Amino acid sequence: MQGTANRGSVLSPFIVGAAAVCLASAGTPPDRPIRYTSLIDEEHALYHIVKADMSSGSVKAETLFEPNLTPFWSFIGKSQPAAAITGTFFAWENEKPVGDVLVNGVLKWQGFRGSVVAIDWFGKAHIFDSEFRKPVDWYPYRHALRGTVRVVTNGVVKPNPKAQHFRDGRLWSKAARTSIGVTKTGDLVLLATSNKVTLTQLGNAMKEMGVHDGISLDGGGSTMLYYRGAQLIPTHRKLSTMFVLHEYSPLDRTYETHLEGIAKEQRTGSLEAVFDLALGAEKGSAVD
Repeated sequence: MQGTANRGSVLSPFIVGAAAVCLASAGTPPDRPIRYTSLIDEEHALYHIVKADMSSGSVKAETLFEPNLTPFWSFIGKSQPAAAITGTFFAWENEKPVGDVLVNGVLKWQGFRGSVVAIDWFGKAHIFDSEFRKPVDWYPYRHALRGTVRVVTNGVVKPNPKAQHFRDGRLWSKAARTSIGVTKTGDLVLLATSNKVTLTQLGNAMKEMGVHDGISLDGGGSTMLYYRGAQLIPTHRKLSTMFVLHEYSPLDRTYETHLEGIAKEQRTGSLEAVFDLALGAEKGSAVD
């Protein structure tokens, strides 16, 4: 798929959209809230990108989890999303995620490290860091993946896996990469490349796409990006977690049930915390 890019015609450090590879975007109606684009960096690495307009009210982001490593098409067949990307890192010794996995408000797996991408009960995206070996209060969130590497912080590219207690030396080398970012306006950006790049290269590409806060997910042979029926980058491994996007409202029956549960429990401060997230209590910021 990368052979379709003209790698000898880099006109600037980054070439975005029509000047790069068009692929699936050519057939996407302009009013769709989930759209594809692409980018080639100054070292000729090709990035496939899916952007989601989270303010549209018609994008639902969620995490998927399987207790055992599962072939991609078996995994994705249960969800049929508009887009999907590889989830968090897993440990080779037990084939389980290294960080928490939250699905529909239920903690499916627990691991105490790394940064977080989370979706609250109102469908808003958040990226934040967590304390090593400390639990996260997941009550305000519906979906989340922990165990990721922070790459972009407040618009600055500064990955530091060692400070997050990651020890795998491959994180410091060049590798195929996957990532998720949130823009200042709260939109989601899924970005992946099958070319071998550093975390800093990845961060620079994310920043070029408007990412204000971003994390790196599992990469290498696990790298995968799916868009509207096709794997733009096919994975070479089975997966246990994915982050997916659907084109329909996040305010569904499960959301209503959650709010009903809050009303019944009347837990002190819980309702306030959930609504603070929805209303952007912290100065209207889209990310934590």
